[in-house]
Amino acid sequence: MKTLAQLQQERNVIATEMRNLHQSIGEEKWTEEQQRSWTGMLEKLDAADAVIAREEKLNQTDQRSMGQTFDQDGVHISDADNDLTDLESRQLDAVVDYLANGFSDASKESRNILKEMRANTTTPDTKGGYTVPKLFRNRVVDAMKQFGGLANIATILNTASGNPINWPTTDGTLEVGAMIGETEKTSEEDLVFDSVVLGAKKCSSKIIKVSNELLTDTGIDLLGLIARRAGQRIGRAEASQLITGAGTGNNIKGLQLQANVGHSAAKGTKIAWDVLLKHKHSVDPAYRGQAKWMFNDNTLLALKTMKDTMGRPIWQPDLVGGAPGLIDGDQYQIDQAMPDWADGKKPVSYGDHSAVQLRRVIGMGLKRLDEIYAESDLVGFLMFHRFDMVLEDKAAVKLLEIKAA
Repeated sequence: MKTLAQLQQERNVIATEMRNLHQSIGEEKWTEEQQRSWTGMLEKLDAADAVIAREEKLNQTDQRSMGQTFDQDGVHISDADNDLTDLESRQLDAVVDYLANGFSDASKESRNILKEMRANTTTPDTKGGYTVPKLFRNRVVDAMKQFGGLANIATILNTASGNPINWPTTDGTLEVGAMIGETEKTSEEDLVFDSVVLGAKKCSSKIIKVSNELLTDTGIDLLGLIARRAGQRIGRAEASQLITGAGTGNNIKGLQLQANVGHSAAKGTKIAWDVLLKHKHSVDPAYRGQAKWMFNDNTLLALKTMKDTMGRPIWQPDLVGGAPGLIDGDQYQIDQAMPDWADGKKPVSYGDHSAVQLRRVIGMGLKRLDEIYAESDLVGFLMFHRFDMVLEDKAAVKLLEIKAA
């Protein structure tokens, strides 16, 4: 039985052969034999990826069954605990006590610490919520990364409170310096910019139900269980909002509404190399050095077999623990909230996505609901996360549009 490391090593051998073949041919036209060789290696790579995905899922299940969890930096939680301050350690113990027993049945020390945590939050919750300590929040954020997409390539702005921030937005290509004489005063340029309010919309994990039997089982990593479930739910919600948020009511304004269209293709246009190339060159060259593609997995599936005019595959595989996958030489990010390629949709984003400012409020709220499911011998848990986003430079990121008519 091969280990996960051995499977990944074998997979990297195939990926390296593919990248070497791509590099060795260079700008020359690919022969039919070379294309067949590439297709064969691609089939082997896909098969290897499927096996690795199954093994990784089994490993995660084994880790959870043994109560093993990792923080957002990949540090085993027992190792991360060793780096906690005395206050952080006591706060974490108090939260575990609260999760397992509720406020009333928690120890006196835990109740005092929870009261301090509640009093110190910048947005106290009159209905009994508590701000989770750093390590707990790290576990939630770690689970959110699975669904991150845009969040994984945006600039994260962590703030202590959710107070509104006036954030200027502009088109960076319009900002140009000027030559001046030795003693000449510099002039001020009246830049054309907008100002948007970067707020902090609230997202709920919805109620997570846990049986009392599970709560009283000392072999269960209760902290990891709640953090993982909440992180998955909040992660999906945040990821969806960052792309398709309507900007009205309780919704943030997502990228689909904030970014400008770079290339607009005619109705009925299929995924094609020339369409992507036109869109890529709609973004100013100044941003293309840090640019990434972003699309969903269905679009990637189509791109993996696409070739340019010289018969070269435009996709190159990633290396596990090494070089990232490439589309026409640029890295890409999968975001399942991006729409499929279809008329009336904007399925591809391209540019320097670090221009997206994702504001997250550090204090995540936690509530335990004892009475609502008491008849079923269940306890409910709720977590809250507040965030917002703004694309501060409209020239940095653009969307590919397929016209509806």
